[in-house]
Amino acid sequence: MTASPKRHRHRAEPAPRRLPAWCRSRAVAPAVAVGVVAAAVLTSASASSRMPSTVAEPSREVLSAALLAPVATPVTVPTDASWTAPDAEAAWLAPAIKAEADRIAAEKAEAERLAAEAAAAAAAAQAAHEAATAKAARDTARSRGAAPTLPSRTPVGEVKQYAASLVAADQFGCLEALWQRESGWNPAAKNRSSGAFGIPQALPAAKMASAGADWQTNPMTQVRWGVSYIHGRYGSPCGAWAHSESHGWY
Repeated sequence: MTASPKRHRHRAEPAPRRLPAWCRSRAVAPAVAVGVVAAAVLTSASASSRMPSTVAEPSREVLSAALLAPVATPVTVPTDASWTAPDAEAAWLAPAIKAEADRIAAEKAEAERLAAEAAAAAAAAQAAHEAATAKAARDTARSRGAAPTLPSRTPVGEVKQYAASLVAADQFGCLEALWQRESGWNPAAKNRSSGAFGIPQALPAAKMASAGADWQTNPMTQVRWGVSYIHGRYGSPCGAWAHSESHGWY
């Protein structure tokens, strides 16, 4: 007969001691907090491992641009600031300035000379045109027999004698030739083309009124005005004659 195994009675392990109800929540809260923190750390590490390298480390071009970018710092210049060239006392500076000033002056003088020559040429052309017009008018008047005779009551000799008393002895020859060409010493001579009138051929004729109110009929009044005009415009009768010879009018 087989003996039955001996049964041993084992002592039952004591049940774990449960914490009282009033402190259970205090024991669980720290554990939950630790778990939440651990999960957050793991999540952050995982995200960092997946982040591209271009974000973690800027490129060299970006760093270079950032380092080389100028700093926009406003600069305020004092109101009394002045600048002096470092080579202001150099020996070559004064001659260079003088040379430049001389060059500018020479260019200005040349421009003025050219302008004066152009003005003189224009004046000469205008004078030549006027002379040609006056000569053509005189020739036309003479060809039509427009040269009148002196009035019988005023002898031409007396008129010339009076004119000679108003000018120098060596000037009367020029005056006689000048007015012989212009009017033939006729106080009633009138240029049909220009309207010039009298012995000196005044234009306009009314200018002779400054010598007398009877300028239209009195040859002495016309001579007096004519001599005054010649001296004021040409200096002498010979000066007026020379101008008439070269231009055809005076």
